[in-house]
Amino acid sequence: MRIAVSLLSLRPGRVGGAETYVRALLRHLPAVAGGDELVAVMGREVAAALETPGFRRVVHPAGDLGLVAERVLEAYTPWRAKALERLFASLETDVLFFPQQSIFPARVAGPAVLTVGDVQHLFFPDNFGLFDRTFRARVYPRSMERAEHLIAVSEFTRRTLLERCGVRPGKITVVNHGIDLLSDAERETIRPTELVQGPYLYYPAATYAHKDHESLLRSYAALRRQGVLSARLVFTGEQTALWRSRLAKLVAELGVEGDVVHLGFVPYAEVRRLLTGAEAVVFPTRFEGFGLPVVEAAQFRRRIVTSRLEVFDEIGVPKRFQIDFADPGQLRAALETEGVTALEKQPSSWRETAQRTIDVIRNAALRSASMRAGSPTP
Repeated sequence: MRIAVSLLSLRPGRVGGAETYVRALLRHLPAVAGGDELVAVMGREVAAALETPGFRRVVHPAGDLGLVAERVLEAYTPWRAKALERLFASLETDVLFFPQQSIFPARVAGPAVLTVGDVQHLFFPDNFGLFDRTFRARVYPRSMERAEHLIAVSEFTRRTLLERCGVRPGKITVVNHGIDLLSDAERETIRPTELVQGPYLYYPAATYAHKDHESLLRSYAALRRQGVLSARLVFTGEQTALWRSRLAKLVAELGVEGDVVHLGFVPYAEVRRLLTGAEAVVFPTRFEGFGLPVVEAAQFRRRIVTSRLEVFDEIGVPKRFQIDFADPGQLRAALETEGVTALEKQPSSWRETAQRTIDVIRNAALRSASMRAGSPTP
């Protein structure tokens, strides 16, 4: 079987958890593909930045800006990305895999499997600008309708697609994200960070509205004023316009400039060191499609405190560590709870995720071939 994996929407360093997912699949799919041929389709800038051992590489000459322009034109006009349509047709694949939410080009030939990991716009549309909202409204439903089968990254996402998007149950399979599982010996080799001195709480998340840094900052400042919390508060991740326009000013208004440290984007190796040294890891986010950062953090055997989300129940965060971050008393109680946070469910490895993904892709290809032959499979 020949399987094409589209990397046309990948923007290294700019798509967060979606990039972690794609890179993990690229590492592990060749090991589980058996005799199947894997073909990675990408633009020239991604080709220069990304190695794909185990894949045949097909490089489209357009750069990132050109591909973005083509996606926008397809979304808002009758224009078609015919060069890309011809490129995919020339590959003569059995099935196409689009791991990043949308099928591009829209009229690509052949059965397609689509991963859906981000349904935030259905719950918090105001978190997106007008362009993003309209783009998602035009492209995402069309892509889901076009796909032979959908992969949902969580049961929460699957239920959302059923209830809010009208997708039929048999068209969706849940394949959870995985993690790079650490052995005890590997964990012992990770030394605490040298970027921060003394005890600290740690929140690794770009400053997007749904990550709700504001509630955490207000409750943290209240506990500092009460004299019941001495740890500093450390952030990492992209400092978005929200940080510059609102959150940095809020830190000053709350009088905690000397206690709050934002390190900006740091390499994942440094994130691990920060997790190792943290007194507690906090996740006040108001929305997650799966909750991968929480699953990763749990490996470091720290106290983890999250917001109350359905998806955190799904990945096994104990109820006593799920709180309303707008209430300083709940944050204090959770931080004073003895012991580390052990998830109540065993996470998958990325290899297991890759195996389940390739199974879905193969089944979609076989089902489509059977339908074309006139003998539909159940």
